[in-house]
Amino acid sequence: MRTALFSALSTMLLLTIGCAAGPADGPPEDEADDVSVPEVKVDNVGIDANGMTCSCPAGQQFQNGLCYPACAAGWSGEGPVCWQPCQSTFTDTGFFCHRDSKIIKADTGSCPWYDKCGVAAKKGCSKCPSGYKNDGCTCRIDAYIYAQPSYGRGAGTTPSCSTY
Repeated sequence: MRTALFSALSTMLLLTIGCAAGPADGPPEDEADDVSVPEVKVDNVGIDANGMTCSCPAGQQFQNGLCYPACAAGWSGEGPVCWQPCQSTFTDTGFFCHRDSKIIKADTGSCPWYDKCGVAAKKGCSKCPSGYKNDGCTCRIDAYIYAQPSYGRGAGTTPSCSTY
């Protein structure tokens, strides 16, 4: 979702500044209807777009038509924002990282017949794997959501573009 938004905004900006728009002089009015405009793929804009190549200074990343400072090691850039990856047991949902709840059967093998879940007379006789909370007959990991850590890296600068 973030990528699509940044791609659309960056493409609009590029077309406004002329880096991916091609030559400023268009065909004469009578030829305009016969000209087919090649499709510009946003992912290729830095390499080849309508006869233009664009590049960024060292230490910067070309993304969606603009140059941004490189993100810290291990972080990924999406336009003007650097995002830290979610922890390994979490799912990246855009701006948040979430972990679904999980409930499994507890090991009640050491619990007596009269307190099979270990919640009355023999508290603690049921066992759960590490990281799970013991609820007696079940073990659970609660659902958890946190904001994905991020920091801004500026609005981006125009790349150096030339024809080839």
